[in-house]
Amino acid sequence: MDTQILHVGSRPRALELDFIGDLACPWSFIGKRNLARALDSLYGTTVRVQRWHGLPLAGVARSGWREHLSSRLPAGGDVDEAQRKLESVGRDLDIAFHFERIAALPDTREAHRLVHRAGQDSRQGELIDSMFRAFFETGRDISNPLVLVQLASEAGVDESVREAFTSGPKGRDEVLSEERRRRGLGVEGVPNLLLNRRGLVPGAAEGPTYTHALDQALFAESSTEERQ
Repeated sequence: MDTQILHVGSRPRALELDFIGDLACPWSFIGKRNLARALDSLYGTTVRVQRWHGLPLAGVARSGWREHLSSRLPAGGDVDEAQRKLESVGRDLDIAFHFERIAALPDTREAHRLVHRAGQDSRQGELIDSMFRAFFETGRDISNPLVLVQLASEAGVDESVREAFTSGPKGRDEVLSEERRRRGLGVEGVPNLLLNRRGLVPGAAEGPTYTHALDQALFAESSTEERQ
């Protein structure tokens, strides 16, 4: 049974979450699912501001998937073993990783631009999940604008958002600027979770770790308000 965390206070607390990830990073997919489960275990919050910040791992040039994964492992790490571990963790989160269907690591900047365009759409979360599943479960090319628009349609993203995405490069400068800013701050790896602009949870944490961090953030905000 999932443990339910209940905050007792004068009024419901608010959480502000900033998740930094890449749509072609399996640990970002796992982290996003674990975070969703952790949020489902919390009571006592009425406002949950969740922002997605894309940090592409791929440059303009595409590279082979296995070569890329090998570069993210500790020295001497085995790609096949890493994939088996990811598949095992994924099964517990309803993720069906099929790495054999992935040929190359895509440039995800356009995918992040579409997510950015959908920032005010209530279906943004569904779009992100759709992109993750398309790439890791079916091997679809999420660097292809036609594929991205189709995924947005399947996720129920408003037609006006899709049309704005295909009509020109609007939003590209904002996405690139944010990427440069985060790299300038020394953020190179993903995923990372920032809570209420204060606490940081690096890496793809397990569900209980996210739950504890969320709980700590809520109580920290409560203590601050009580002292004021």
